[in-house]
Amino acid sequence: MKSDKKNIREMKLQAEDITCISCAEDMEKILKETEGILEASVNYSEDYIYIRYDSDIINRKQVYFAARKFGTIHKIISESK
Repeated sequence: MKSDKKNIREMKLQAEDITCISCAEDMEKILKETEGILEASVNYSEDYIYIRYDSDIINRKQVYFAARKFGTIHKIISESK
């Protein structure tokens, strides 16, 4: 499915409980398998999650809760609208 660029959004979340590098890799893989999430990057050392998504397929609340399954999310650091 091809995404229209105007519908692409980004979200960066401050996380906690990312316990190891392989955990971060697993989180990325699972997030990328979520319909509508185009890209996911989990930074183990800095405790953040970056997600690019298609807002026509998945909304910001669904993205937030998809990431929250993996641990504590303290706040949204940044996001595009």
